[in-house]
Amino acid sequence: MNLPAIAMTIEEKIQDIQLVIDNREKRLFKTGIIESLPKINMVVKNILPLYGIDASPEHLTEVTKFITTYKLIAVDEIKLAFEKFARQELNIDEHKLYGKVDLAAIGRILTAYITWRQKVYFTVDMEDEKKRLRIQEEQRQVEAKRKFYAEFPEMLSGFKGESYEDVPVYWYDAAMSAGLIGYADGEKRAIWEEAQEIAKKQKIQADSYIDFKTQLHRVEEEGKKRAIIIAQKLAVWRIVLNKA
Repeated sequence: MNLPAIAMTIEEKIQDIQLVIDNREKRLFKTGIIESLPKINMVVKNILPLYGIDASPEHLTEVTKFITTYKLIAVDEIKLAFEKFARQELNIDEHKLYGKVDLAAIGRILTAYITWRQKVYFTVDMEDEKKRLRIQEEQRQVEAKRKFYAEFPEMLSGFKGESYEDVPVYWYDAAMSAGLIGYADGEKRAIWEEAQEIAKKQKIQADSYIDFKTQLHRVEEEGKKRAIIIAQKLAVWRIVLNKA
């Protein structure tokens, strides 16, 4: 997963995104409330003094019990939620929490965090889907290639073309990959020279809107491309199909 790209897309810190990803399967509704109580209590004990709130057993119990109602959050995310609140990175109109336990304010912080986290989930899921589709496409291409090469001998034996011009262009690369083309001494050069001669005789469509110099360059480039295709078809025709 390309975390830097994701961070750049949603303009968030890589470490925050990583924490969200790491804790997606550790949210309270998955891990269980009872099992998480000691950890939540410890997080709350460390957070309350930062806001001038006495971490008394009464306050710890009150806040811990309240946080357990937010089952969509993980223990480690509680700290991140308050850190983002302190950095004013959450969409909360009121940025005050100091000196006393304010469950409504804590609720707004956790709710705003969960809302913020949703864009992380969405972007990460989109990246995962792109990766899944890319892997799926790669597998499809591998299977298509395997199937093609399995059927290639039958294609060759069933070929009904009457000249090299009927040879499919892609057969050359397939034949080379399958090791079916082996040039005799001087054969490759002879085929190339023949292909060039054939290409010269084929008329290339002129364009009256292009100046003469450009036209000559275009004819030369097109002629070379045609010669390459002709040479490849001739190689398959002569060497693979054993046609005269």
